Amino acid sequence: MLREGCHDVSTEPTLLPLDGELLRYRTANTAPEARVDIWGSGILDQRAADLFGHPDVIREAGCYYSLEGESGYLESPNYPKEYAPGRDCCYDINRPSHNYCGVKLTVESLDVGRGEEEGFCRRDWLTLPSCVPERGARICGDNATGRVYEYLFQPGSSALRLVFHAGEQSEGRLGFRLRYDVLTTCPGPYQTQNLPISLIPGTTGAPCYTRIVESRGTINTPYHPKPYPENLDCVYEFMRASQAVCGVRMQSVTFEMEPPLLTLFGGACTDFLHLPSCGFLCGKVNFTWVAEFQPSAKSLKFHFHSDEATGHSGFLVAFEQVTQC
Repeated sequence: MLREGCHDVSTEPTLLPLDGELLRYRTANTAPEARVDIWGSGILDQRAADLFGHPDVIREAGCYYSLEGESGYLESPNYPKEYAPGRDCCYDINRPSHNYCGVKLTVESLDVGRGEEEGFCRRDWLTLPSCVPERGARICGDNATGRVYEYLFQPGSSALRLVFHAGEQSEGRLGFRLRYDVLTTCPGPYQTQNLPISLIPGTTGAPCYTRIVESRGTINTPYHPKPYPENLDCVYEFMRASQAVCGVRMQSVTFEMEPPLLTLFGGACTDFLHLPSCGFLCGKVNFTWVAEFQPSAKSLKFHFHSDEATGHSGFLVAFEQVTQC
């Protein structure tokens, strides 16, 4: 049976770089400690709506896969033959117990879409709807054999959900075969749900942790709109109001952090906001997205980290728990 959320997984968040700024995000196949970003500078708005609407995509109950066991394989429909266009398929990798912290994916074969165009996969892709920026988690192309991706279970979740999206135009591709292994150890510092929490400077030992039970409101960096302190780790944990809630819609009111450093591997965020095991967001951006809960998850956590640089106002982000994702 198609589980809740699988019937409408192609909803696409938009991210709008401010004038003169670059949108930064990291794909999950890079080492967490490197904090490496892929970056692009295009404005993404209604002009790109044809990429995000997918009106002809079939969301059918038959294209759902529930994967049991500590290891196994994910395959696209009809693999190793060409997959059909115009459909979304849902894969739940079930968590054997709460002693397991995440999932490792190893690409054995990949022939999906045309690869990245202007910084991300635009036609066909495999993705994690529980990651934001979601585009940073997409896997596509034909040159990823041997790559390894690791993702965390959210607190209380029963499965890690992936979605395969095939656009309405046939690309003549053969699809994918990935091996998965459910993990009992997930090394940090950022590949963990047990995130570091600092004491807020200037307070009497107040921890920089916010437990959010409200259905809507705002979150912000300490002392916003004044500059945030250096060497700080803060956690914002959104408690799921009910299983009818599928995610948290978030929209930046202001977002200004230390801009990325350019390295041989791309941009690297020194100050950032992220979901553990997903992309790092830094610099100066506007965004609207939905961070989805994994199946049965009780909460999801965002982590803010600041380095030694100061002088930036941080963020003010509006949120709302939603029942349609």
